[in-house]
Amino acid sequence: MWQERQAELLRDEIVALLAPLSDTAGFYDLVKEPLTKARRGLAPETMHDRPWALLPLIVCESICGHYEHALPAAAALQLLMAAGDVFDDIEDADSSESLSARYGSAVATNVATALLILAEKAITRLKERGVEDCITVRVMEAVNSFYVTACAGQHLDLSITSEIRVSEDIYLKVTGMKSASQVECACRIGALLATTNQELIDAFATFGQNLGMASQIANDIQGITGGSDLMKRRITLPVIYALVQTDGEIRSQLEAAFRKQCESAPDLRQIRDLLFGVGAIHYATIKMEFYKQRARDALSEAEVAGASVERLKLFLE
Repeated sequence: MWQERQAELLRDEIVALLAPLSDTAGFYDLVKEPLTKARRGLAPETMHDRPWALLPLIVCESICGHYEHALPAAAALQLLMAAGDVFDDIEDADSSESLSARYGSAVATNVATALLILAEKAITRLKERGVEDCITVRVMEAVNSFYVTACAGQHLDLSITSEIRVSEDIYLKVTGMKSASQVECACRIGALLATTNQELIDAFATFGQNLGMASQIANDIQGITGGSDLMKRRITLPVIYALVQTDGEIRSQLEAAFRKQCESAPDLRQIRDLLFGVGAIHYATIKMEFYKQRARDALSEAEVAGASVERLKLFLE
C-alpha cells in the first residue's frame, strides 16, 4: 500500500538522522520518544488516524508523480513538531507523562534543542536527493517563517491562558498561527519540492491553512465530547461561543467550570450538557465545515492545474 511504503521510508529517514546519537543510549531514547507519539513520524501505524506525517510527500507526489526527494523535508517537519511538543509540555506543565515531568525541564529542553538541530540537518540532506540549492533555500525559508509564526502564536496563547473571556477572533488567530501554520507549511514545502508554479504552490498552501483550522476545531469538539479539554479547563471554540451566548446562572456555571484557579473537579456531564444545550458543539461543527469547504475549493484549484488530489481528500473525511 502506498501509505505504508511512504511511512516506512520516512521512518528510515528519521532513524538515519538519529543514528549519530546511538552511542549515547539514554539520550538517543529520550530524543526518539517524542517522535513515537501519535501523528509523529515514528508512531506505530495503528496510531495514525490520518497520515499527517506524510502530508508533504503526498502533496509532492500529487504534483510531480514522485516524492522520494522530499523525504528529508518531511523528516525535518517531524523533528520540528516533536521539539514543539516537548517545549509545549515544559510551558504548559499539565502532563505527568511528559519528559519535563519525568526528568525535569533541563533534560527536556536539551532534548528539544537536539530535535531542532537535527531538523536543520535534515533539510541539508535535500542536496543528497538532487534538490537544487535555490529550492532548498526556499524550503528552509518557508519552514523558518512558519515556525516563527507558530512561536508568536504560542506567546499569544500563553498570554491569554488565564483568561476566561477570550474572543473568537483572538482564538481563531492563535489557531491560525499555531496549528494551521504547521499544516500549511507541510503542504507548501511539498509543493515547493514538486513545482515552480507559484499559483499551484499557493493553492496547496491555502489547502493546508484551512485543513489545519478544520482539524483544530475537530480536536476542540472531540475535547468536549471526550472530556479531556473539560478536565484541563481549556478555553476552546465551543466554550467561547457558549460564554458569549449565555448569561445569568448558566454563564456563571460555565465560568466556574473553566476557571483554572478552581480546586474542585468539574462535573463533566453537566458541563458537556450545557455546551450541547446552548448549541456550542453545533456551532463549532458548522465552523469546521466552513474551513473544510475552503480546503476543498483549494484542492479543486490544484486539480484544475493538473495535480492529482484524491489522496489528499482523505484528510477532509
